[in-house]
Amino acid sequence: MTASPMRWLARTVGEHRRAFASTLVSHLLGQLAALGIAVTAAWLVGHTVAGRPTPLGAFAGILAGLVLVATLASWWETYVAHDLAYLLLAGLRGKVYDAITRTSPSRRLGRRSGDLSATVLSDVETLEWLFAHTLAQSLTAGAVLTLGSVLAALLDPRLLIVPLAVTACVLTLPLWSRRTSRRHGEELREATAELTADVIDTVQGMRELTAFGALGRRREMLTERTRRLARVQAANAGRGGLEAALLDLLVAAAAAGTLLVVAALVRSGDLPLAHGPVAMVLAAGSLGPAVQVALLLKEYGTLRAAAGRVHGLVTAPAETPPPSDGPAPAPAPDLVFDDVHFRYSADGPEVLRGVSFTVPHGRTVALVGHSGAGKTTCVSLMLRFWDPDRGRVLLGGTPLDQVADLPSRITVVPQDVHLFAGTIGDNVRLGAPSADPAPALARAQLALDPDTAAGERGAMLSGGQRARVAIARALAVDAPVLILDEAIANLDPENEARLADTLQAAARDRATLVIAHRLSTIRRADHVVVLHDGRVAEQGAFEDLAADPEGHLSRLFRLHPAGRGEADGARNGR
Repeated sequence: MTASPMRWLARTVGEHRRAFASTLVSHLLGQLAALGIAVTAAWLVGHTVAGRPTPLGAFAGILAGLVLVATLASWWETYVAHDLAYLLLAGLRGKVYDAITRTSPSRRLGRRSGDLSATVLSDVETLEWLFAHTLAQSLTAGAVLTLGSVLAALLDPRLLIVPLAVTACVLTLPLWSRRTSRRHGEELREATAELTADVIDTVQGMRELTAFGALGRRREMLTERTRRLARVQAANAGRGGLEAALLDLLVAAAAAGTLLVVAALVRSGDLPLAHGPVAMVLAAGSLGPAVQVALLLKEYGTLRAAAGRVHGLVTAPAETPPPSDGPAPAPAPDLVFDDVHFRYSADGPEVLRGVSFTVPHGRTVALVGHSGAGKTTCVSLMLRFWDPDRGRVLLGGTPLDQVADLPSRITVVPQDVHLFAGTIGDNVRLGAPSADPAPALARAQLALDPDTAAGERGAMLSGGQRARVAIARALAVDAPVLILDEAIANLDPENEARLADTLQAAARDRATLVIAHRLSTIRRADHVVVLHDGRVAEQGAFEDLAADPEGHLSRLFRLHPAGRGEADGARNGR
């Protein structure tokens, strides 16, 4: 694990010092009690074999007390260790969610939703093993190993010859395979993320897969993904099994070697017979904690991969920093693009090149252009998904990066509507939790009860109903700026005309920007801005722009010589 994620994890654990201290103390008590039981039993056996008098009642009381301590410590450790782990997991999931919120849709993130889901669920869950079963246990194992070695050395330093040599091999065994472990951990994480992402894509695209008869091919792809994951899991398990077998071999060799050393010391008279079993327990028993640490380190690769992914996401810089203090926008604000330049990556082409236009309060502006002209990019900048590279977007004279609570001031009806599982009312209240959804639904001309189930991604509703729920959701916020991204494209002409009148009435109290592909929508706008190749090619009233047969609007919609029509590329352009 790199130093940076390790320090970050240490700081994360440090936020719960008392819980970690309880885990440490409980595990240490349990380990010391277990060592005490073994030593006491060995002492009793040694004195019995040597024919020395042994107070059985006292020994029985000591053993019973140590067993009770070990039992209670084990129960306590199970409780506090998992309590610590779940506290840390809850905090990590919150940090991951905050990171996704902060960086999405970041230019740097570049990850599929399934990959992020794997980070949120699988990677964070993997770290539960680190928090609950690794950190405190490694520290206490080291303490018990040291104590056992010191006690064995007090009996005879030669008792440590074999155990210390084997302990060194046991502790370094995971380091011998660390590169393979790291590679297996990365491959396991990648294969899991790919399969998760593809399963999510499959579930979300089931309609399209069914409609195009692609379910069989999709099944084959998922089968291959599953086989790849199984191969990686088998390789990782094979490596882990080999390490476990080597550990068993080393422990057996240590036990046999220590037994021979103890036997030689007893035969030579350097070690009393009564002390032989105790010496055996202290010398060979100290290997137990070493093996425990080695088994924990065996998961190094998987833990490193998970921690690296979570750390990378949590520490990813925000694409749009939080708003700084600035003057509050005017109560009836205009939305202004002032010489805006923007590109999606540092070495990519400029998508917007000096775009300037104004959406006045109480007016409707239509933004039109061919596919790739920059219309959706303008909307993303208005919502502060990103900030301009140069230039400014202002709301009521205040730059957007200084406007607090922007979602309450600018709301959008997207062309691709996402509805959440729950009721229609839940979806309408998304931006206004305390709002009554019924009036907004009535204004959106959707005659459905707010308690009607929407289904996952709005599956229980038609396309037109989903569009009207999105419109009602935007109207419920009652923001001073409304963005309509072809909001009524899924409606029939009659309902489109009625809803257009409703939206036009709502536009009198706000600044409204319409991403338009239909002439019927553009004609209703007070002002038209035509984008071409990332620039404002022309703007003005519809009648003025349409009167120029060589103008961009006329060519875009083929208005001349017939005077009516729509360009094929304009209908679905972004």
